[in-house]
Amino acid sequence: MLSAKPLLLLLGTALLAVVGALFGSPWATGIGGVVALGVLTLHPAVASPAVPRSTRLLLRGGLLLLTLAGIVELWGWALSPFGDTPPSASELIALVTDPVRQRTQFLRQLAVAGCLILACVCFGVAIGRLPRERLRRFGRATPTVGVLTLVTLALVALFSLGPAVGLLGSFTDVAVAALLVLGGFAWVVRRAVRRYGTAASIAVVGVAVLGTAVWLAVHEAWRSWPEPRDSDAFYQTGVSISVAVDTGPDIGTALVVAALLLGSALTVLACARLSTADR
Repeated sequence: MLSAKPLLLLLGTALLAVVGALFGSPWATGIGGVVALGVLTLHPAVASPAVPRSTRLLLRGGLLLLTLAGIVELWGWALSPFGDTPPSASELIALVTDPVRQRTQFLRQLAVAGCLILACVCFGVAIGRLPRERLRRFGRATPTVGVLTLVTLALVALFSLGPAVGLLGSFTDVAVAALLVLGGFAWVVRRAVRRYGTAASIAVVGVAVLGTAVWLAVHEAWRSWPEPRDSDAFYQTGVSISVAVDTGPDIGTALVVAALLLGSALTVLACARLSTADR
């Protein structure tokens, strides 16, 4: 059974990281994320002697790689030449078309994606080392719970975008639609828990959420491939428009941070629970 104090500390620091990402604070995001992953590493469920030593090392290795990926990403974020002052269109165009900056950005995104992929490999090996009967339950839950989780994530991401309000009519309609989707997801997961077990179902949800966040990071690294942009008028116009339009809080980054922390917490805690010798 999960201890209340570590769980509350985990939720509080994760919330700090998500709010920091939402409002563009690298320090709040970094401190919250690092502490949350540290709490997971030292959590009694993971540190329990009932968990095989090899599984503990794999889970902690994956969490260390996630922490390293976050530090690399936020270090570049904190070292922005503009600080807290929003850049003008001309300043941003000069920055994103600079070959040196493009190469640095690509290498940083590549390092982040590499760390995240290696973390997923650690978690995947830990899951693969589960006892056969528990691994079988995980596999049976994957087609239903995993696919539903991916669909729910896609719909939640869609609802968080501005065009969703215009499509559904109002913010209230978007909120109601999002609650219906989340309610349906909770209902299906509840049925899956009865059929496959709590830990196996939660592990599938965690893997799907974490995998989605990692895929987004890999996609971002691919998009940051250095390309000459000095004579690309269409690209520069797009940059100017993005500066001119006030988009408010950074919902996209906050969702990615939330997915990484939620996915890693569910995966690690459920995998540790499935690995214990007394279950």
